[in-house]
Amino acid sequence: MGDSKTATKNLGVPDGYLAVPVSQADASAPLRLCVLVRRTPDPAAGSFVLLRDLHDGRVYLGCVVDAAGRLREWVELWVQNVDGLESGLPAYRETFSNSTLDKRWFEHAKAFRDLDPENFIETGWESTHPLPTCLDISGVQAVHPGTQDAGGRWELCRDDELLRKAGLPPYSTSLFRYLHQPAAGAQTRFVPVVAGDPQGPATVPVATALAGLDHHLAFNPQAGLMMTIGFAPLSFEDYVDLLGGKPWSGLMHGKKRLVFDGVYESLTDSTQVQSGSGHVFLGLHGKTGRFVEAYHLKLQLLAAIFGNVRGHIERHQLPFLNLGADSFRVGLKQLGTGLPFLWTARCALVKTGHSFALPVETSEFRYFIRAGNAGTSIYLPEGLSNSTRGSGNVRMRKMLPPERGQTVIEGTLVSQEPLSVSQHDLLWLRLPLPTGRVDLYGHVYAAESLAQGEVRFRTVAQQLSEPVVAALKAAEGTSFARSPFEVVPLLSSPCDLYSLGVLAVRTLLVDDKTTLAVALDELLSLARQVGAEHKPDVPLGQRIRAIFERERRYMESLGPHRIGCWGLSPEEGFRLLPPELWQDTLALLVQLFPGAGPDSICRDFGDVPPLALETVFNRPLEELEKLLVRSRSLILIDWKFNLEVGDAIRQCLGKTRG
Repeated sequence: MGDSKTATKNLGVPDGYLAVPVSQADASAPLRLCVLVRRTPDPAAGSFVLLRDLHDGRVYLGCVVDAAGRLREWVELWVQNVDGLESGLPAYRETFSNSTLDKRWFEHAKAFRDLDPENFIETGWESTHPLPTCLDISGVQAVHPGTQDAGGRWELCRDDELLRKAGLPPYSTSLFRYLHQPAAGAQTRFVPVVAGDPQGPATVPVATALAGLDHHLAFNPQAGLMMTIGFAPLSFEDYVDLLGGKPWSGLMHGKKRLVFDGVYESLTDSTQVQSGSGHVFLGLHGKTGRFVEAYHLKLQLLAAIFGNVRGHIERHQLPFLNLGADSFRVGLKQLGTGLPFLWTARCALVKTGHSFALPVETSEFRYFIRAGNAGTSIYLPEGLSNSTRGSGNVRMRKMLPPERGQTVIEGTLVSQEPLSVSQHDLLWLRLPLPTGRVDLYGHVYAAESLAQGEVRFRTVAQQLSEPVVAALKAAEGTSFARSPFEVVPLLSSPCDLYSLGVLAVRTLLVDDKTTLAVALDELLSLARQVGAEHKPDVPLGQRIRAIFERERRYMESLGPHRIGCWGLSPEEGFRLLPPELWQDTLALLVQLFPGAGPDSICRDFGDVPPLALETVFNRPLEELEKLLVRSRSLILIDWKFNLEVGDAIRQCLGKTRG
């Protein structure tokens, strides 16, 4: 860190915090990559400012400081951590390993770099494991366990043969991790650093490796890969509320509120936010101008998140299956006398996906699972992780004629438990054959009435070896007892389309007088109604307008007055925003929800070309661009009169005539 007295000044760092370097190699560097640490740990939030907890890592608030200890830039520090991942994956977790997770981490880092290079700081730790790291708060420095006198530094052991000789799981094909001392050679010991790591004669407790460091903070004890991207202080919901006229409350860490310098200082003042001075172009036009401009800026935000998600899915050909409000953050810039603050917004995707592709041996079908338990979230479709697993008897009925040299099998699964399976779900079966076990994937299909607990299935076409095909052929008419099976919901990028639909509802239809749950329920109700009254020759926006004219409740719950917190009535909202524009906006929202009706972009959560998962976002982006062009004209027109003044004039004329 250089001169510790200079370093501890941490100019620009919030009071009560320190910027601590994350590597000893930074000690003499003119620019240092640091993590923000609270001098006195918060009883609930701890010492680090944890921004997000990912399924394979954690994201901390960090910064770049210069040699004088002056803060130059806020950043996010992504640190790989695989604790609990082994137990969180479904039954086929054996197909995942440290090597696949490392590759996935590197690919995500490369995508962040390529899609947003100005916001990415390359350190080399995206693909090369750093040393395990603890933080010495009193010395404001990073500490790497081990010394030259005691066998050298501890490092992550990635030598499969060395681990096997010690009777430990290999690195590349397991989810277990151990530290070792390369300088100690064959005498090295192994330190388990992942919860549940198998232990043996060659292992030693973590306390041995960290001897003398028990008073330090563990920052990256697993020597996980890292990634650094620029930090956007505003959460997605913070920015949406800001556009709607609410002030920003800052970033909370326990009971402490962190407020950042520059443009963000003015965002905490409700008077400045409401006046719009320096924040938007039309602030001087009162709530009329702010209303129209907020609508346009919210459309820009939605276009940005759709574009970000599409770009990442196109690159990886994997859905996210975990999108929500915490998947995005927004940063602002101060451009002198240039654009108002809110027009400089940069929306960043700050969360990687939870999906993994199942290893179905076919080029025609692709299925995805979600790492861990999805839990309950309003942003996720119902049943996202409702997989069913167990064991049952599998009766082989027949082998169907080969499809392009691939094998298709028809059979019956008998389970002691009642099975509620959709024909769209994926059925995984494992059968013991003389040639070894074989994994089969298929679907349940409707057939004649079967006994309780029985379902008929047909496998997808799979490329199997000749000995396996011969063994399956010989097994026709036989039964395999206690065969493990699992039923996985058919999930793909339409699930992410659903999540973005909920985010769009949060952006455009939630104000201080309604909740997201209520707004989403009302919109889905509207979607069902326009679906029931579907007329292919009538545009969706026109059908929505007819329903609005017939049913007052939609005017109140889904009117444009919900865009902001300015206390407008539905009628005032429709005077400020052309009804056709708003109804076309609702038409877009209705189409985002798979299976909601004939107007939906996707029929179900698997309705997407298997090798072009990003295409479900093409139509929403096109529609958003059209809406942006139309709303932009409302902002750039020559204001001949102010509608608020016009209202006052009409009231005066009415009194005079009276």
